[in-house]
Amino acid sequence: MLNWLPEHIQKPVASIPTTGTPHSLVRRSADVLALLIRDALLAGDHESAFALAGVRDVLNGLSKPTDPLRRRAESDAYDFIADYTESQAEVGVRGQALADLKLVADVLAATDIARKQEAASGQLCSFARVEEIIGNLYAKSND
Repeated sequence: MLNWLPEHIQKPVASIPTTGTPHSLVRRSADVLALLIRDALLAGDHESAFALAGVRDVLNGLSKPTDPLRRRAESDAYDFIADYTESQAEVGVRGQALADLKLVADVLAATDIARKQEAASGQLCSFARVEEIIGNLYAKSND
């Protein structure tokens, strides 16, 4: 498989570490996806790794202008993460790993909101705008 990687990188992890300087939620989601891609490759699940890489590409393109292909990719990414999260829960994944997947889904949902606002008001979608929307969503859920 990936025998050329150092041994500590080859070992799958359930979730990313939460110590150190906190990342933005968009960045944390991208980090989660990077680890999931690595774990899928190590497990030989190339189909999931490829799909997860597509989700990560969507996150990396948040600040790019909206077009129909980008919107479709964002929708497909959300659908995949929702299904993937459900399948992971069915096979017994729990705790922080599921919370990390939910965060990715929340970032994609916030991206959808930002894109809709962009179409309605002209306010461009950006990493900062998505972060703001996620912050508002979490603030409402904690009330």
